[in-house]
Amino acid sequence: MYALATTSAALAAAVSGEQAPAAPATPPAAPPADAQADDGGFSLGSLLDLDFQLGPWTFHGYLQYDGAIYDQAAEGPPEGDFRRGGVHLGDPLRARNLNDGSYLRRARLGWEGSHGDHFAYRAMFEFGDADEAGEARIAEVWASYLRKPYSIRIGAFSPPTNMEGATSSDSNLFLERATAADLARSLGGGDGRVGVTVRRVVPGSMIALSLTGPQLDAGEDYAPRAAILGRYTRAFKGRNDYRIHLGVNGTYVLAPASEQDSGRPERFPVRFLNTPEIDVDDTPLIDTGEIDADRAQVLGLEFAAQRRNFYLQAEGFLFGVDRHGPGGDLRFGGYYVQGSWILTGETRRFDQSLAAFSFPKPLAPIGKGGWGALELAFRYSLMDLDDHEGAAGQPTPLGGVRGGRQQILGAALLWYPRPRVRVMANYLHVDVDRLNPAGIDDPAPFGAPPATPPPGVQIGQTFNILAVRIRYSF
Repeated sequence: MYALATTSAALAAAVSGEQAPAAPATPPAAPPADAQADDGGFSLGSLLDLDFQLGPWTFHGYLQYDGAIYDQAAEGPPEGDFRRGGVHLGDPLRARNLNDGSYLRRARLGWEGSHGDHFAYRAMFEFGDADEAGEARIAEVWASYLRKPYSIRIGAFSPPTNMEGATSSDSNLFLERATAADLARSLGGGDGRVGVTVRRVVPGSMIALSLTGPQLDAGEDYAPRAAILGRYTRAFKGRNDYRIHLGVNGTYVLAPASEQDSGRPERFPVRFLNTPEIDVDDTPLIDTGEIDADRAQVLGLEFAAQRRNFYLQAEGFLFGVDRHGPGGDLRFGGYYVQGSWILTGETRRFDQSLAAFSFPKPLAPIGKGGWGALELAFRYSLMDLDDHEGAAGQPTPLGGVRGGRQQILGAALLWYPRPRVRVMANYLHVDVDRLNPAGIDDPAPFGAPPATPPPGVQIGQTFNILAVRIRYSF
């Protein structure tokens, strides 16, 4: 045991760039009590918990691997089975059967450091994802200046958008963010978004204002080239270990995503689309299609409450699109409610600077006399992307949008065997109600028949998903 401890210390010193202390001539009479408790998994546990440093740099990264099985009704003939669910480029019929599988969801590696008490910097690169695995892309490259209670960050990063968006992937209860929160995050936010954020953090309060631009190393999307984002939160601590969080957030588009052929540069295409909160098959089942717009905005409200090992969180969002041309402005809405019970007694930790809750730290991890932390979670989410959708069996009315209405009821089991290792299992019941969006504006949105079914038929579907994730971070 003593030799293992000495070897581990030498390895940590080599990684950190510091010289390992010399071993004493004779080993101590007895190892510490915590080392005895960690004896069963000392070498592996210590390796997983290592920090990697080189001079002033601390290296960070994480790997997460996802797999999913989609439980769907048997596929019918194209003439009678109209489950399309969304436009999938190059394969418009693919949505009829979502594909089981697994893939490297995230593989990030980078470093961070600081200069004095006020300056910090970070660079993170993404190597995962189903479509671009192995191609390095920028996830974060930023520098910040801190003089409490204010800080300013500039570069490419994920700006503060909402509570679910501020929760790191280390701490999410489910594999993917709730649909409404993710769509709100994508309008001017998201990973690798160029921008500047000014933040003020004092006990019980956080306010952030961001000016953002395009995403680095990202393909063409429907987010604006410039937007302003704001978020304000208050946190209250009560008796009996109660904590209450309230907040408001919003995004307003300042500059369009792309110029159109009419010579009006303020016009841009807005499009909201999303998968059913699992990305193993990335076919979107709700999709507004392109909307010719002058402006777009979203307003969100936040609520969270915690008492010891019980936790509840909810957010609601109202999306607005000021459309150019006939048809009038559009409004979409969505919300989610989620919560958890940590069976082993730990509590989720609250980060005031992010105004979000983070994962529990196991009180008795594997190798130290226990089996880690175990958390049971639930979520209900709804996203409605319909506006003036018209009647079933009829073409989409002029100016109407049939993006679909998606409801998801989910349960999750999360296991934290060590502070940096997490294993998740998600079960989702998905119900998509969507009429064929074909109409005068777009008579064949999915391609020539039978890819585009008859006008006004139901193209949604109901199915179940069982998914798992294994994640390690350092």
